[in-house]
Amino acid sequence: MQRLREWLPAVAGMACLGLGAGLIGIFGFFIAPLSAEFGVSATVLGIAPVALLLLPALISPLVGRLVDRLPVRRMLLIGVTVAMGSLLAVSQAPTLFWLAACFLCFSFGLGFYSPVVVNAMLVRQYVGREARALAIAAIGISFATAILPPLTGFLLEAGDWRSTVSTLALGIFTVLVLCILAGVPARQVAAPTLEAHHALDRVIYRRPAFWLIGFCVALGLSVNIVLALCYPPHFANLGYSLVEAGSFMSVGGIAGLCGKTMIATIADRVRHHAKWLAAGVLSTQILGLSVLLMAETPATIVLGVALSGFGGGAFLPVHPFLNSRYFHASVIGEVNGAQMPMILPFALMGPPLAGWAFDTTASYAPALGGLAVALLAALLLAMALPASGMGSPSQGTSSVTSTA
Repeated sequence: MQRLREWLPAVAGMACLGLGAGLIGIFGFFIAPLSAEFGVSATVLGIAPVALLLLPALISPLVGRLVDRLPVRRMLLIGVTVAMGSLLAVSQAPTLFWLAACFLCFSFGLGFYSPVVVNAMLVRQYVGREARALAIAAIGISFATAILPPLTGFLLEAGDWRSTVSTLALGIFTVLVLCILAGVPARQVAAPTLEAHHALDRVIYRRPAFWLIGFCVALGLSVNIVLALCYPPHFANLGYSLVEAGSFMSVGGIAGLCGKTMIATIADRVRHHAKWLAAGVLSTQILGLSVLLMAETPATIVLGVALSGFGGGAFLPVHPFLNSRYFHASVIGEVNGAQMPMILPFALMGPPLAGWAFDTTASYAPALGGLAVALLAALLLAMALPASGMGSPSQGTSSVTSTA
């Protein structure tokens, strides 16, 4: 029982990530009913996922600063209340303008229980075991990917989109509030003084590790976003049915869960070689895309998707883990948050460029090749990280300034 209580914060983080970032995967279910009711095209509604990515990323620097200064439990509860209250308002939207305004408020609320907040909490809570905690939390997104789509489909068949959204909002609000109150400590590790923060701020942005990790992660996460959009049409273009394409993608999801489990199992043991762990994970994903580009049979497609999914899933908790090896835990929220906007140029340009590649060549193979090149660039950035950060920065502020 004591062991279970010890890991309750990580379980609460799992719930927050699964029922926060994991909600993006069910948006596609609502495009058709919203298009029919409000008379707008699917192209216009396709802007909404961009808002889910853009707004939380834009406010991440602010959120990162707040999480290093305010009680994390309070921030999580505020975020959940704003997000689910806005989602409930979405279910009552009489006009498209109302719908858009409430959806923006929903995206804003998500930013306050985003990975920036959850990962900062876990790094401070589990000094020396942060990799396991981060991987446990990241598994929540895999669980959400497996549970939320069929649940959403069932609710839509039993009612309409409004009742489905309201049911999800109330259910998710209840689950998250209970998990946060039960798992997140009311008191966190004390934050340094404002003067210390200002001194650390100047150090953070001067350190090469900040920029190397930031751009490495921006490339890696952007590739995963674009892959999720490319896979279904790519497999359909190869002559496979949507059911078969879904089966291939489920293999990638299971492999991603295995990748996160691997990080939870071994990362803390190789903490002094964190950059090589990141390089290995990226290499696995590059290998998977290479196999996928040459695949001619279902078996080789499964192999390629599995390798790519394993690397992509393992890479998700690698971001905060890398930062925890180079920056003090008291500023980890600010570091994570300040790096998140770096993802925007790649994530926003990736889907249009993939579509342009298909329009030009009638194939998604060039897009997959471009994604492999982007991962190779991320791999080189990871390998360029200095070794001086591989001490124990979580143990004291001196390690932040001594390696500047």
